[in-house]
Amino acid sequence: MVAADFTAMAELRQSLIRKALRYAIFAADASASAVSAPFDAGGVLQTLPAGYVPVGYTTTDGVTFSGDLSNSDVESGQSSSPTRSDVETDTATAQWVPQETNAAAVALYENLPLSGAGSLPELGSATWTWSRPKTPPTRYRRLVFIAEDLNKETGQPLYIVRHFPSALRTGREDEQWTRTSEISRGVTYQAYIDDVLGTDSVTWIDGPGWRDLAPLSDEEQQVAITGGPTGGTYTLTFDGQTTAGIPYNASAGTVQSALEALSNVTDGDVTCTGGPHPGTPVDVTFGGQYDGEDVPQMTGDATGLTGGTSPAVNVTTTTAGGA
Repeated sequence: MVAADFTAMAELRQSLIRKALRYAIFAADASASAVSAPFDAGGVLQTLPAGYVPVGYTTTDGVTFSGDLSNSDVESGQSSSPTRSDVETDTATAQWVPQETNAAAVALYENLPLSGAGSLPELGSATWTWSRPKTPPTRYRRLVFIAEDLNKETGQPLYIVRHFPSALRTGREDEQWTRTSEISRGVTYQAYIDDVLGTDSVTWIDGPGWRDLAPLSDEEQQVAITGGPTGGTYTLTFDGQTTAGIPYNASAGTVQSALEALSNVTDGDVTCTGGPHPGTPVDVTFGGQYDGEDVPQMTGDATGLTGGTSPAVNVTTTTAGGA
């Protein structure tokens, strides 16, 4: 076995430690559309469907996502530990404490509709009033939670979006009136399966800062021989260093060996495929010390090629490194 490098094995990456530097909670009635695509194809955050309203400020505890997981065990006389276990329930909940007295915070706490009949009027436009019904209604909501973080290297934002397409109030904290703190209305909502989406919770992570984490492209260059030479050799020059003569009918492996003999190329820096020359181009992929870098394009010298009609060596960059 090969000796291990623990740092490489552990693959510790500070850039993947996430924080909710900013976050927001949005709620809508069940009549609103579920969120199916919070990002476009380029990872840009999109607006929410009509009907979603922000909950506003919350306490510094933020949003707590939790749940209840229970298993059913089979115990056997021949074993001290269960011989089989199956998941019975796996529920998801979200709990937060709003600080604002806005329509969303009050409606979620008091189990009022967010829109339509029975909803609170526009802020300050009329008296807000509600009363406890004799029989509390079962009122499902759609909830969206969005957290914003930054890619510390590029400064670009990235987002974590979690959607409860069908959520029901299952708990609320005491509402306390005191001159030393705000009136808050903490609630807990449990997620339930949405018939259309077929799930109780969907989570997305994307954004410009997320896309910046993608590995950089390795440079790929193609070496083609034209003019149909029948003999001789050619050379390749990379970043000021020139190879020994390469046969006109070289295989990809021969081209790779010639490049690896350069003082600025070591084993693993280039990988050659395709060929053989002159009929088929050889593709050169740069890695190793040049992994993810935009390297200088090689040049070819066809002076040593013979036969054919004006033989030439053409080098083109098919994939720029670092993109």
